[in-house]
Amino acid sequence: MQFLTLFNTADSEDPIGFIQEIIQRFQDPDLWMTIGRNIVIALILLIAGYILTKVADRLINNFFKYKSKSRLKGSDKRNLTLINVLQNGATIFIWFFVVVAILETFSVPVATLLAGAGVVGLALGFGAQSLVKDMITGFFIILENQFDKGDFVRVNTSGTTVAEGEVLSLGLRSSRIQGYEGELYMIPNGTINEVINFSRYNSVAYLDMNFSIQENLDNVEDMINKYFEIHWREEEVLTEQPAILGVQDIQQGEATIRVMLTTQPMEHFGATRRTRKRLKQYLESQGVFVSVPTMDISDFDQNDAEE
Repeated sequence: MQFLTLFNTADSEDPIGFIQEIIQRFQDPDLWMTIGRNIVIALILLIAGYILTKVADRLINNFFKYKSKSRLKGSDKRNLTLINVLQNGATIFIWFFVVVAILETFSVPVATLLAGAGVVGLALGFGAQSLVKDMITGFFIILENQFDKGDFVRVNTSGTTVAEGEVLSLGLRSSRIQGYEGELYMIPNGTINEVINFSRYNSVAYLDMNFSIQENLDNVEDMINKYFEIHWREEEVLTEQPAILGVQDIQQGEATIRVMLTTQPMEHFGATRRTRKRLKQYLESQGVFVSVPTMDISDFDQNDAEE
């Protein structure tokens, strides 16, 4: 006996007969046997779906774990992004078929529902253009490897920056980015027109230090160069020995010496601060001090005396 035929009666115009027939059907042992069997099958399908989801997640994780040990390992951020996308896709795929199988078990006309959903979907398609655009854009972001989970990016829409920070997750429909102060941006992929990725290549920073023009600048540069030759590896994020670019500017009795630092991606902020501190301490130990801006007030004193 099919579950959906429970309330089908030969003569629905007679209310009393209809109620009596329903009562008789509820008293039918075969009906309860069928309902119990369908419930058991549905529970088995739910358990199977849960197990298949866990197995799929484990297989995907093991695949990328094995891939990370091979020559084609790729970047860790790229692998994390693909793991997240593939696991979400596998979960949706598995549970879709589980739900369809459960509906078939209870004799629900799935084909009819899908056909009706197709008609409704066609009617709503014009209103869902943005959703389709988001998913297509998300697919190409993943395919072209524009950015991965953990990257530091700046996202622009029509030339205007809408988010800047670390990518927390990347999906087909939207991406989540955490800003400097912890703010969370949830951006539909279809609005992303331009992406600036700061995490793909080494970062470059310029360290400027001011010294009095009375100092022998050649000696100061030699001291700085000697310091870096011995100590530059103490800063772990530096990828090469810093380069001394020379005197960058001379203003108000101060000469600015510029040093170029090359660091791992997005590590230049901290490396510049730490290197400035260590270099200052080293130069002071050599008798060279960073200059402090001063003001010549002799002209003011002379003017006051004339008055």
